[in-house]
Amino acid sequence: MSSNLLVISSILAILLACVLQNTYADVYMHNPRGSNDRNCETNVNRNNGNRLFDSQNNGKGGYACPRAVGGPDVVTPRMYFYAGSQLPVEWTQQHSCGTNNAYCDIILQYMCEDGNPNIRDGTPKDEHDPATDTVPFDANNPAASEGSRYGQHESYDYYKRCRTRRRNSGLFLADQRVSRTNDATRTRQNPGGNRNGLECPEERDYFPYWHPTPWKDIAVFTSNVSRCEFYKTESQNVAPKGDCRKSEAEINEALPWNNEKECVENGGVWKMFASHGIAPPECFSSANLWTRDNHLGNTHEGYASNYNWTIPEDFHKSCVLRVRYNISTADYNPYVLDSSRNWELSPIKQDQFNGGPIPEGVAPEDAYPDKGYGWETANAINTNQYGRTFQDRSYLFEIRKRPDDISKNAKIYNLNVRGKRGNIVQTYPAVEYDFVPQFLVVQGGDYLHIQWTGSDYNPNRQPNDAEGGPPYLNTNQARADRSNLMQMDNSALNQARKIDDVTMFLDEKTGKPKVDVIKKLALIDQPIGEVDENNEPLCLTYSALRKKGLSQNDAERDARNCGKLNGAKTPYFDGGLVRMVASGSFKYYSSRNNNFSNRSQKGEVVVLNGWFAAASEAKISAAVFVVALLVAFAGIF
Repeated sequence: MSSNLLVISSILAILLACVLQNTYADVYMHNPRGSNDRNCETNVNRNNGNRLFDSQNNGKGGYACPRAVGGPDVVTPRMYFYAGSQLPVEWTQQHSCGTNNAYCDIILQYMCEDGNPNIRDGTPKDEHDPATDTVPFDANNPAASEGSRYGQHESYDYYKRCRTRRRNSGLFLADQRVSRTNDATRTRQNPGGNRNGLECPEERDYFPYWHPTPWKDIAVFTSNVSRCEFYKTESQNVAPKGDCRKSEAEINEALPWNNEKECVENGGVWKMFASHGIAPPECFSSANLWTRDNHLGNTHEGYASNYNWTIPEDFHKSCVLRVRYNISTADYNPYVLDSSRNWELSPIKQDQFNGGPIPEGVAPEDAYPDKGYGWETANAINTNQYGRTFQDRSYLFEIRKRPDDISKNAKIYNLNVRGKRGNIVQTYPAVEYDFVPQFLVVQGGDYLHIQWTGSDYNPNRQPNDAEGGPPYLNTNQARADRSNLMQMDNSALNQARKIDDVTMFLDEKTGKPKVDVIKKLALIDQPIGEVDENNEPLCLTYSALRKKGLSQNDAERDARNCGKLNGAKTPYFDGGLVRMVASGSFKYYSSRNNNFSNRSQKGEVVVLNGWFAAASEAKISAAVFVVALLVAFAGIF
């Protein structure tokens, strides 16, 4: 590692920034479900914005823990994805991307147990525990960080090294006062060294990082595509990274020196940590994600910002996905400015004025040149926001090997559900229920992995705002997410087909409806036909519940109302791998959540070159066929 690291890294690092509290510019991950530092709290706003990471997002955002209510004894299966399958990663960002109003960069990364064997979401100790406390950091008692109710992504040792190592003093700070000898927890965006979980603030704010990191890079979207080669070659996916240690053997004993020259001069060993040994990240223009300012909405293509991630052959039980979103001003060049323009020489200063008479108490060097208006106008400038990073992270998921009977060359597409319980205002800045992807094109013989999760810890939403139960802890509160999938004749309808007329899922040998699969997706493994220890049915019809004297609302939420999917014990459902063999354009919906004029949970899959012709209602129209061909051959991000 060169002794010029301090200057070179500041010139080459993309400026990802900021640490101002109570702000409203955000990025939220919707598939997989992003936590925004939530866990199992049931209130509208999260409990603790420091739990795992510094999101910089509004506390109302994020999705509650993907669990049924209870402590460690209540097990909810975890989402998993097969190696080589296509996962549509979706997110929304508030400020513009791909426009001329600002520089925009999006970085997608993931890490698994090989980056931290103790990685976890945090498990409640009982049904009343939200498990939202920040993981302890006790240098005298590292085991304090190992309690299972504390969520943890980065490792204890990783944060210890960050707190020991000096920050990169070659970085641009504007007029923020951060000492050269401060450690790497202190940056222009985090001058006070605030702790968020066990993440390293310097690594969070800059990319690609110049020291070892557990994060593996997936893709970069950037306003400056001329930097793509740099991002690829400097990613730890392919490039080893160095750190200062007391000796080659003592890998956990960090020293403060942040470059090889000073490390060796002070008796340390500059230890190189191997690359992750995987392909470099993909790199694209952020114009592919065009969104306007002040808008947590869709791109110009009509869908949320998204990237189709091919799940790597990196098999682990516990992995987490991360999206980082930076907006930087064009008032200075964020890609080249370094410490030589700090403080008095900074091109931006706190709350500068546009010319006019210099206000009392403002130094001449802090005022912009006179613009000729005859009076000053104040600029709303916060110098630790001019270049700013937001992030969100998913809950844990598993990366699995394919089943032995599924060819490595077979295409697998993940079909999931995003959103949470409530109406559009209540869920914001999260979203209402929808299938992900909403529109999908596959070839005959390809597989769908139909799988989703939700939470039983949502804010209480009554029937006018959301459907069904089961009730929360035997109260009249309704907090649960549940979804199902049923074919419709066309997307303008809001009713399911008869099971004998379903053409979306056919037996690959006979061409007849796969009744077991169709029922499984519609009824999501509820205990229909089963009885409890008192020989009482576990599922009852709505009319049977009303005959028992239940009110309409109580019958809607009753755990035995399997027509509303209330009989499903957890919000997780795995429909497994389903092979698509019939040609056609197939529309489907969730019978529970699709509520015309309130919300729509519908999707469409187009199958080309299938082995069987679907019923006439499902044939591909000319318009859909053109779109399908464009998607199939051009691809979408």
